[in-house]
Amino acid sequence: MVGNTVETYDYAVYGFLATVLAQLFFPHAQPGTALLSTFAVFGAAFVVRPLGSLVFGPLADRIGRRNTLLITVALMAVATPLIGALPTAASIGIAAPLLLVVLRLLQGLSAAGEYCTAVIYAAEFSPEPVRGRMTSRVQIGSVMGLFIAALVVLALNTALSTEQILAWGWRIPFLIALPLGLVGLYLRSKLGETPEFEALEERGDTAEAPTREAFARHWPLIGLIFLIGSLHMIGFYMVYTYVQTYIIGLGFSRLQATLVTVGTLAAGIGLIVIGGHLADRWGRWRPLFALSIVVLVASYPLFTALSQADNIAVVFLWALLLSAGPALYSAIAPVTYVEVLPAHVRGTLFSVGYGLVAAILGGSALYLGQLLVNITGNPNAPAFLLMLGAVLSAVAALWVRKRLSVEPPTMRPDLVLDDQVTSPAPR
Repeated sequence: MVGNTVETYDYAVYGFLATVLAQLFFPHAQPGTALLSTFAVFGAAFVVRPLGSLVFGPLADRIGRRNTLLITVALMAVATPLIGALPTAASIGIAAPLLLVVLRLLQGLSAAGEYCTAVIYAAEFSPEPVRGRMTSRVQIGSVMGLFIAALVVLALNTALSTEQILAWGWRIPFLIALPLGLVGLYLRSKLGETPEFEALEERGDTAEAPTREAFARHWPLIGLIFLIGSLHMIGFYMVYTYVQTYIIGLGFSRLQATLVTVGTLAAGIGLIVIGGHLADRWGRWRPLFALSIVVLVASYPLFTALSQADNIAVVFLWALLLSAGPALYSAIAPVTYVEVLPAHVRGTLFSVGYGLVAAILGGSALYLGQLLVNITGNPNAPAFLLMLGAVLSAVAALWVRKRLSVEPPTMRPDLVLDDQVTSPAPR
């Protein structure tokens, strides 16, 4: 969880500074066009994620979960501080946004292997009765990373003037990533390998060519991961990153928008804890399906209410309600990803499917949300993206129901809770 917090902070701070970066790296564009360009660079990190998944997914299946986690956090700890050290367009012209794209691509490569491997790591250590709660802790790390990034940006907006932020203050959140990355790297260096991967190695069941086997024998499961991840990915970036920019567009200050984001993120941590318990109590597909339907029905009315809010307290209420469904869903999705996949190619299948949904639906969410508003003039148009994710994920929930009824999870059954009998369970 702590390692994923560091990784997500590095990755997300860009989104919270989008309006500032638009002025620094695209200064000659119209405001709306500059913001779209900044979101396009944000999305560039997602475009490269399928490539990263083909690197880090097979690595997790060949050299282990723990070693892969060390590589991903090290790569992010290098790329993010370099963004904070970049010259702006005023200094080096077109080279500034080009270098920004390169560093965002490196962040995307790292992120491609980070989340998936961390979820697998947590799941393969967890006894079945608490597996939903334990894997949701990784998702808490994702929200905590956003939360810390939002707090840092909030502190900047409080302590510095707009001129100071544009001059040098914007660099601080990126540079903070270096010590955070070193902390994450140290913590992960102390971890051991998962019992399940060690068992695969002992039996000689690790895949020699995980990529070839994944695509040759299990390719439909990549599609299943994509569908499960649709609402997870769109919802996460829409309600926790795009909404801040959206609120600024409604005429509220950057400070007010960041305060709302901090509040929804704090509530989101509690909702994810609840979602993990729901997964252990009610299974996987039922809450996933129910939450997909709730988001499908509620997204447009909530965006309508948000766009018409006339004070910041009301804005916070609607933003909080808008984030509730995606937050709960994101707590249940992690354990589902792992349990529907065979262990020996789990890293490859998970990373590829998740990388594809990140590239197609996650990276484009901020850009498409703003583009829909610009094209239609309808401030409620971003709701259609959430509704799309809800439809795809409802289909996924029904598929999960069918798959887990035919092929129950292949996790190790001899893992037990500390207060249970320690002898292996019958297979």
